[in-house]
Amino acid sequence: MSTQRSAINARINERLAQAVGQRKYELWIQPSVRVDYEDAGRVLHVAVPNRFVADKVRSDFSDELREAARAEAGVEDDDELRLDLCIAPDQFATPAPAAAPRPADDDHEAAEHAKRGAPRNPRPRQNPAAHDPALAGPLRHRFEDFVVGPANELAYAAAASLVEVDPDRSAGGDPASGTAGPLFVYGECGMGKTHLLQAACRRTLEHRPDARVLYTTGEQFTNAYITAVRTGKLDAFRRSMRRLDLLAVDDIEFLANKDKTQQEFLHSFSHIELAGSRVILASDSHPKLIKRFSEGLVSRCVQGLVVQVQAPDQPTRLALINRLTKRRGLVLQPGLDERVAALAGRSVREIEGTLAHLHALASLAQPTGPTRMVNRALVEKLVAGQNQLRAQRPVRFADIRDTVCERLNVPAAQVAGSSRHRLVVLARAMLIHLTRQMTTLSFPEIAAALGKPSHSTVVTASQRMSRQLEDNRPLLLPGFAEPMTPVQLIEDIRRQVLQNLSAA
Repeated sequence: MSTQRSAINARINERLAQAVGQRKYELWIQPSVRVDYEDAGRVLHVAVPNRFVADKVRSDFSDELREAARAEAGVEDDDELRLDLCIAPDQFATPAPAAAPRPADDDHEAAEHAKRGAPRNPRPRQNPAAHDPALAGPLRHRFEDFVVGPANELAYAAAASLVEVDPDRSAGGDPASGTAGPLFVYGECGMGKTHLLQAACRRTLEHRPDARVLYTTGEQFTNAYITAVRTGKLDAFRRSMRRLDLLAVDDIEFLANKDKTQQEFLHSFSHIELAGSRVILASDSHPKLIKRFSEGLVSRCVQGLVVQVQAPDQPTRLALINRLTKRRGLVLQPGLDERVAALAGRSVREIEGTLAHLHALASLAQPTGPTRMVNRALVEKLVAGQNQLRAQRPVRFADIRDTVCERLNVPAAQVAGSSRHRLVVLARAMLIHLTRQMTTLSFPEIAAALGKPSHSTVVTASQRMSRQLEDNRPLLLPGFAEPMTPVQLIEDIRRQVLQNLSAA
């Protein structure tokens, strides 16, 4: 590779570090991504070690990669630059953070490190799945960040107690009594189930960095199982699943009406528990109310503790609001937390949505500064906007979709499709974000409106949009005369939706 090409790649990496932040860069980009810009074809080649990292890069970092390459190479039109993402494990001398070493390699790896006189690297904590990394999801939540109240304290105590269990004890007991056993957490969307599952995984790794821990979803398990069957790797899939110390499966209801997948999961469930390891499951419904769940699977789910998480009460809601406002850099004037609580919905996600709207208003009023003061006038502006919505006919999904597509000049069919074009991804994320704010539709209902089989991708898009709104970096979009921040664009679209309804 030429010196000039190497220098361009180095500067692209520098821009990436600035764009995604040093922590994310060191965690994901630096160890797991290799960039190589080819000026002749205006192609940014991106090599990653495995499919999990590929999915992570595609969903979270593709925009930043394109922007960094465009800025460094002087490419003005995003359509002129092609992103070539490929899985190339041979380019990585050591395992990437997403994939832990295979059990059979442990002794050999230690011996090789000893020969070289180098200390053995500890197993990565971010995503230490001991098998196909396509199954695994990142661990973002901790017990320390969970706000406990009467509606969720039993679920919190059970999850925390379960991972405090001595791994040498036998399985089959009550989680709350200090022995291992299955835990099933259920409740409506946005009540904290995912938080508890991921926190349990992280706590286990804090106590035992070498533990084999997997947080996944029912959809990811199903897809990995089908892939293993089709590629003749079912035995390897089973071995990796059944060696886990902790298995946490979110949205387990996805297995409903999938008889063979349920049977496979039940066998893995049994093996894990017989080995003295632990299982935590989460669903929107009680296991007995999930349609087309096998009797055997229902029986195993209710064998341990089944606990519900409900909507937070007023004191818990106030504690949530105070914690989340500090995280967003917002300072509420005294007494306004109760006013905001009255405006927010029932779930944690609805509270987050209300605060996101408030953050957007505060950002427009105070464009700079690490913190933004929220006074009563700003909250009343939020109230006025909500009252205006109530005075009109209910906002429909189609109203928001049509306005977003018109504003960004993106066909509705592409937004509902699988296109990963930068502008389409942005339109899709803004549609989901505004639908959550301006309608009563849940994530599963939004997924259905978009024709998606699962709401997990919708939740991911919503989270990505929230991060963009927090960063609020200006965007230069096709057809726009000057850069606009995500906050400005969201507010423009929101106003246009309301104006369209008033004119109808």
